[in-house]
Amino acid sequence: MQRLSTHQFMVLSSAILLGTVFFPIADVTVGAGGRDGWMAVFPGYLTALPLGVMILSLIPKYPNKNLIEITEIVLGKWIGKGLGIFYILISAYMGGLLLTQAVDVFMRTIIPLMPRSVLVFAGFIVVFYLYSSGIEVFGRFSEVVFPMVTLALTAIAVFSISRFEQGELFPILANGIWPVFQASLQVIPFSMEYILFLAGLLPFLPKKAKELKQLKKGIWRASLLVSSLLTMITVIQIMTFGPVEAVRLKYGILSLSKMIEISRTIVGVESIFLLVWFGSMVIKVCGFFFSGMWGIQSVLGLKKFWWSFLLASIFIAVPMNFIRSIELINEIDLVDKYIILPFAIFWVLLVWGVDKWKSRLKSQ
Repeated sequence: MQRLSTHQFMVLSSAILLGTVFFPIADVTVGAGGRDGWMAVFPGYLTALPLGVMILSLIPKYPNKNLIEITEIVLGKWIGKGLGIFYILISAYMGGLLLTQAVDVFMRTIIPLMPRSVLVFAGFIVVFYLYSSGIEVFGRFSEVVFPMVTLALTAIAVFSISRFEQGELFPILANGIWPVFQASLQVIPFSMEYILFLAGLLPFLPKKAKELKQLKKGIWRASLLVSSLLTMITVIQIMTFGPVEAVRLKYGILSLSKMIEISRTIVGVESIFLLVWFGSMVIKVCGFFFSGMWGIQSVLGLKKFWWSFLLASIFIAVPMNFIRSIELINEIDLVDKYIILPFAIFWVLLVWGVDKWKSRLKSQ
């Protein structure tokens, strides 16, 4: 069985948490919280910490088992399989939607005339190759790509300083704390996507007590790092476009990348940024593909490699049927808020709570 080191876990967690969120983050937070929306990123992402720690705390008692298998032990076979099937469906559908988003971004920017089917199959081939290489290669891939994505986002922030409009962030908290709270609720679903991935990742993580402490610290560090990046991206969009325009643009980070000029000689660098961001998109989509396959292997017992082609057909079918970008954005929002968010919270709290309750009964 392949294993991830504690460092690979931290970097992979950061990459999954970030994913493609830097595209809609300003629209989501500023749309709900106004010019104070940038304050919502940290509290929204930090809600993943207690759930992540709860999941990791189950490793010593249930070694080499993911949360689906642990659910069957704690809650019973049929409840466990029912939740597991739901987990498979969510992972397959959301992964397909995120692949659609990646295709949509490229068609709206640098290659609008490319046939949709070519982009879908090209993107999925990269995802499938990463999956077939195993979780350890996936972790190494994230160690290479995530720093590049971080540098690309930081470069956009630096080169956008000259375009900042003074006073766009002020007055701070003019409408009180309530809009920030509402905006935080819009951010929480992004972190719950990571919780679904972590639920299946457990068998590939270290088991020793000292390493478990490092894993828990890794979740903290990943959450803080990603929250800092997304806060920075939101702030620069507010200060460049203003809160109203930041919401209207939807993918404001693409507009920022198009505006960058280096010494008035190098322009059009959005193509370079998109190539870097493509790696981040691949990591997020591949994370959901891994989740779907872990679910199929755990619930249905179908461990042979060729069963992955069944899941692959879903990942390809979804982007082939979503054409309009507004429809896609709304669908991702609905799945995040009304399916992934309640399911992840309910699942983790139920399994962790019942396990603790049974442990106390045995100790008495």
